[in-house]
Amino acid sequence: ADLIGQATDEGLLDELRLHLAPLLLGAGTRLFAHARPRQWEPVETHFSPLATHLTYRAIT
Repeated sequence: ADLIGQATDEGLLDELRLHLAPLLLGAGTRLFAHARPRQWEPVETHFSPLATHLTYRAIT
């Protein structure tokens, strides 16, 4: 999460692919807790029995 936050802060990412699985692991690190605000538009969403796959593109 820290590496992704640093990369988005520096403008190095133009697309994010997130894979969400309903699994409880306890306390974790927030993905965008300290990242600078940036606009993202949803591009694609796929559903599978075990996860939801999301793709976002940075708005420039």
